[in-house]
Amino acid sequence: MFRLVASYAEKHLGKPIVPVNMAGASATVGSRYVKDAAPDGYTILGSHQVVAAAQHTGIVDYGFSSFEGIAQITSTPHIPAVTKEFSQKNNVKNMTDFINYVKKNPGKVIWAYTVGSEDHYTIASLLDKAGVDTKSLKYVNYPGTGPQYAAMVANQVEGMVADYASGKGYFESGDLVPLGIVNTERDAALPNVPTMIEQGIDFSLPVSRGMFAPKGTPAEILDVLDNAYEKALADPELQKKIKDLGSNPKFVPHDEFSTFVKDLDAEMAKLADKMK
Repeated sequence: MFRLVASYAEKHLGKPIVPVNMAGASATVGSRYVKDAAPDGYTILGSHQVVAAAQHTGIVDYGFSSFEGIAQITSTPHIPAVTKEFSQKNNVKNMTDFINYVKKNPGKVIWAYTVGSEDHYTIASLLDKAGVDTKSLKYVNYPGTGPQYAAMVANQVEGMVADYASGKGYFESGDLVPLGIVNTERDAALPNVPTMIEQGIDFSLPVSRGMFAPKGTPAEILDVLDNAYEKALADPELQKKIKDLGSNPKFVPHDEFSTFVKDLDAEMAKLADKMK
C-alpha cells in the first residue's frame, strides 16, 4: 500500500520516492532506522499504530513522540475472524457469540497474533471493552499476517485479527468467518457483517496508515511532503486502486494527524499492562 501511494506522491515532489521494506521485530526495524535518520525529509516512514503498540508492549523504548506526523493516507478496517471449523463446532457467528464463548471457556481459544503489533492492540482492546480478561485467549505469536493466515487454514489456531485487504481470498472461500468490522460503519466488501459498535463493543479504530518523519524535521519540509501526499490521494485513479486492494483512501493533514497519533498513544498507554 505504501509503495503504491508513494508512486503517485513522487509525481508531486519532483524527486523519486524509493520504498524499502524493512520487516522484522514487530515492524520496528524500519521505525528505528527512520527514528535515527537525519531530520531532512529524505528518510521517512510508512507505518501505523504498531509504532505505539511496540512501545507499550515493551519491545522498543520509543513511540510516536520520536516522530513528526506527515499525513494519514489510508484507513483499513480490522476484521477479527475465526476458522470455519471453530465457527461450526462452537456455533460462533459474530463477536457477541465469540465473547460469550470466551467467557465460558477462558484460556481455551488458540489465537494467532504478532506481539507488539496493531492486531495485538485490537484484540486486547476488544476483549477489554467487552469486559473480558485480555489474557483469556491462548496466544500464539507469528512474525506477520501471512503466517497467521497459513496457521488458520491449517487449523493450527482458531482466530486472528484479519483485514479484507490481505484476507480477501480467505473470506471469499469461507475459510475465515468474520466476527465483526472494527470501524464506525460496515465494510462495503462484507455488507452483512455488523460493526463492533453494533454488537455493543465501543471500539472502532481501523488500521490508520500514515507517513512519519524523524523528530525535529522542519515544518516547511513536512508541508512539502504533506502537500505531495494530499495531491496524490486526490487522484481518482489512485483512489480506485486503493479500494481495489480492500482499503480506503483517507488523507488527514499534518496537524490533524499529529493530534490523532498523540491521542491514540494516550489510549494505548492505558492498556499497556494488559498487553504484556
